[in-house]
Amino acid sequence: IAAMLPKTDIGPRRRSGAASGPRSLVMWAALALCWASGARAQGFGGTVADMLVRGDSLLAQKRPNEAIIQYQEARTLCPTPAEMVQSLQGEARARLQLGQPLPAAGLMEEAATRHPDDPRAADLLFGAGQARKGAGELDRAIDLMSRALERSPTPDVLPLVKFQLAQALRLRARPVEAVEVLKDFESAFPNHQILPNVLYTLSLINHDLGKLEESEAGYRSVMKRYPGTPAAIEAHFEIGAVLADRGRRAEAADFYRKYVAFNPVSPVAAAALERAGDLLLLRSPKQSVVLYGLARVKANANPKPPLADLGLSRWLPVKKALAEALARVWVLAIVVVAALAAAVLFGRYVLRRLRRRPDPLRA
Repeated sequence: IAAMLPKTDIGPRRRSGAASGPRSLVMWAALALCWASGARAQGFGGTVADMLVRGDSLLAQKRPNEAIIQYQEARTLCPTPAEMVQSLQGEARARLQLGQPLPAAGLMEEAATRHPDDPRAADLLFGAGQARKGAGELDRAIDLMSRALERSPTPDVLPLVKFQLAQALRLRARPVEAVEVLKDFESAFPNHQILPNVLYTLSLINHDLGKLEESEAGYRSVMKRYPGTPAAIEAHFEIGAVLADRGRRAEAADFYRKYVAFNPVSPVAAAALERAGDLLLLRSPKQSVVLYGLARVKANANPKPPLADLGLSRWLPVKKALAEALARVWVLAIVVVAALAAAVLFGRYVLRRLRRRPDPLRA
């Protein structure tokens, strides 16, 4: 553009920034030509396409900072709308690699807002929603994912949009809306790879809604149909909570122990063992002592749980001492009951012997 300007117009000829004169007219004409024709401007690093390819390559090599420079420089030239979207999306991916979800979300939202007709708009809105969900901005995430769903995302993305939106709605304590999003998922995507996770999530939502029978049936279905999958393993933990709420304490404790057997390094393994010990405290205090001890070992060895509620309670030492005391009482009680039973049996035996003796007066 500078080369096209007449030399006589170079220099501060006017006091104000008026947009008149040959220099301004030529500049605006050149910029209009750039945007209208989609011409690829040349920079020190090559064309826009060169910079985008280089940025994608650097991103694949896990060099996000260098990739960001390429994407940003591409936007300083004359990118087409499609190239602009690619540049913003590429920088967003680089920000995610750097652990910056909110800047990444902002870039994807900008791309989808400035270019709503781009075929990637639904994907961009979904990606922005995921980033904000990961950053804890659930309301904003729900809004973005809902907008993505309205844009009719491609069949490969649609199941993920529904699943992530339902999860965000559940976390925001909107379970009825979450069920509405997932209610037709199995019939629409019967063989999708995330179906076990969807059925597991529906069981969680039913538990939230107090539908214990439906929740239990859902967990059992996941364990039966998809054994060994992460959803089936986690179902062992959650069904323990459902069975405990239904008053089936021994069965619930058994599922908590099975969960630890399937996933011994889980961050919530210690909590599962403690809960099992609580459920058996009055029924079998000796087992509770063992479970409380194992819970302490797991808490020290395994990763920390994501939520404080899923860690060991501060009352664990007290509960263990109580279980030990109850175990001793139970042993004493068993001895006493056995002695009483023996005394009763002996008394009955003596009475029977006395009844069999002949009466001397009648003789």
